[in-house]
Amino acid sequence: MISSPSLPQSLLSKTLDTKLISVNADITSAKKLLEKMAHLLTTALGDEAREKDIYHQLLEREKLGNTGIGNGVAVPHSRCGQAKTAIVAIISLNKPIDFDSNDKQDVDLAFGLLVPKEASQEHLNLLADIARLMSDPTKKNHLSAAKTPSDIIELIGSWPNSN
Repeated sequence: MISSPSLPQSLLSKTLDTKLISVNADITSAKKLLEKMAHLLTTALGDEAREKDIYHQLLEREKLGNTGIGNGVAVPHSRCGQAKTAIVAIISLNKPIDFDSNDKQDVDLAFGLLVPKEASQEHLNLLADIARLMSDPTKKNHLSAAKTPSDIIELIGSWPNSN
């Protein structure tokens, strides 16, 4: 068996976990998307009692400025004192929803982030990784069309220049 050299992993690909990815979700509103994102992110914390708190943190962040970054992608995010490391969740939707994005394009792919309170640079690096990847419509479309959480992780990990 011939092994090929592995690509350097981006910060984003290092943080992904199949348990935090929902593919082809049946979500009909921005509120429901934030609720589902809070659920996934809270699962990673191991403290389901915090789900409402995380949802409200994501909602408050949306009030500061919409996290719809364009091209059908949203990146709801927040800092969290309970997070020891960055947590990333991904949701692809079976039908796009209005997320009040600046480009007026409906969202069908969302990346949720929870980062430790003191992780400013890590937070910015993750947001930059996501924005860089999702600025390529072909990559975004591949992620939206992925059939399983493993497919999403494999796609993100396989793309050169994603770090």
